Amino acid sequence: MNSFFSPKWAAGWIAGVVLAAGVVAQEPQAVQPGSTLTVTSRLVVVDVVVTDKSGKPVTNLGKDKFSIYEDGVKQTVKDFDPPNGHMMPAGSAETPVVKSVADLPKIGTAPVNVLVFDELNTPFHDLAFARQQMEKYLMSQPEVLPVPTLFVAAGNTKMAVLHDYTQSRAELLDSVKKHTADFDFTAMIAQLNGGKIGKDDGMVETLGALSQIAESLRGVPGRKNVIWIGKGYNNAMDLNNLSQADHDRAMAVIQQVTDRMLAARATLYSIDPEGPVRVSDATVETIDPTAVGSLGMSSGTYGDNLGFDGFVTATGGRIISGRNDLNVQLAQLSAEGTEYYTLSYSPTSTSDAARAYRKIRVVVNDPNLIATTRQGYFSGDAPVSTVVMKPRAEQPKDLRYDLMSAARTTLPYTGLHMEAQKAKNGFNILVNANDLKFADQPDGTRMAEVTVEAVCFDRNKKITSQHTAELKEELEATDKITPGAKVGFAFPMIVPAFTDHVRFVMRDAATGTMGSAEIKP
Repeated sequence: MNSFFSPKWAAGWIAGVVLAAGVVAQEPQAVQPGSTLTVTSRLVVVDVVVTDKSGKPVTNLGKDKFSIYEDGVKQTVKDFDPPNGHMMPAGSAETPVVKSVADLPKIGTAPVNVLVFDELNTPFHDLAFARQQMEKYLMSQPEVLPVPTLFVAAGNTKMAVLHDYTQSRAELLDSVKKHTADFDFTAMIAQLNGGKIGKDDGMVETLGALSQIAESLRGVPGRKNVIWIGKGYNNAMDLNNLSQADHDRAMAVIQQVTDRMLAARATLYSIDPEGPVRVSDATVETIDPTAVGSLGMSSGTYGDNLGFDGFVTATGGRIISGRNDLNVQLAQLSAEGTEYYTLSYSPTSTSDAARAYRKIRVVVNDPNLIATTRQGYFSGDAPVSTVVMKPRAEQPKDLRYDLMSAARTTLPYTGLHMEAQKAKNGFNILVNANDLKFADQPDGTRMAEVTVEAVCFDRNKKITSQHTAELKEELEATDKITPGAKVGFAFPMIVPAFTDHVRFVMRDAATGTMGSAEIKP
């Protein structure tokens, strides 16, 4: 079997996760009905889709119809938000509200869709069929899409944004038609000759892509429906067949991506475009797409046979396979992703020992109804007090790789709401003060520290230069952060000739939250 590590674009991220020795902690935040999802040792917030036995969503249930269990212990439901509590603004069905990521604050806690073409693991002919079905799906939708949609491709060499968030059906259609897939043609030829496509069962690249997507979504308050169109990594991936060292690395990566998907309030759906497969050709057991699977598929806290389908169901999503009507399935998943309840509870167990995986089960008091949600979360939030910014060379490798990857891609990162402005000796970067973590210092002041990566691109989207800086902002103990207040960071730099645009990515040192902004020089 190949080594767990791969030389492709995601490999550096995987190695960084392992060397960082742990899962990124999620920062406690106040939660109100219909607000952003956060997990802390005191509060868990989950989205729940309820369907009848025919798979039709049920949207008229009250709070008293739900029960939540954590590790088999019944919990008390606190906040409750029904499906009609996170609708798009009035009039958005006739006139688009969202034309780019900058417009997302206008929709409050309404959900968004992220469509992902999987070019890492999917054979060319299957992806060609998926593109046809995507066009057919879009043609069936109204001119103004009911759900703002981001369109990306997970390719062999990079994550590519095919279109920013939009409600325009025509613009998405145009993006599908213009896109040229980023394939590993060597692997594709091997696959056509009887070999498998990709290396390492596709796990490294796929989890790396999901990690980047999840991090980019953290600042969007509503539910995110990530619809993965492709095969994903190998469902027969058995962690028991790895060496102990590689097993531990794999589990560390899976746990971190799980946490990031939860922090982003992202549910993953999978559509395999292969189509119907004869029983004699099938090598993987069919999974009931309406069933809530278990992470304990074999031994261990999290399960040792966690293939891509298991990862999908763990987030509360579903797997669509063996179908020719992908356009219909896309429409169904898009609609389902808007018809959910949001519930919160405070766990009765507050122990965070060993970051144990805590299983969640949500039931309704009607045996004819099925409640689907994520299967659990990893407990154990590291407290954040005094912020000490380490030199860039001493920062954990996964954090440095996160920042560099975010700067080199075109994914819009939303955790920090920021903008860049030209200045005499470079640029000023403005960020919402409430997005930053100001930590108490021994002298009574409060400090926010960030790392900023700036990348200059020419017209051919090639990098002309790259700059990094660690910056800080200090507040007196009596200073108040008012709504709408911004913090300005000076970023001096010389822009090379022939630069078309500069992309800035900022990372909060205390929370790991990132934001991005672009500007013409």
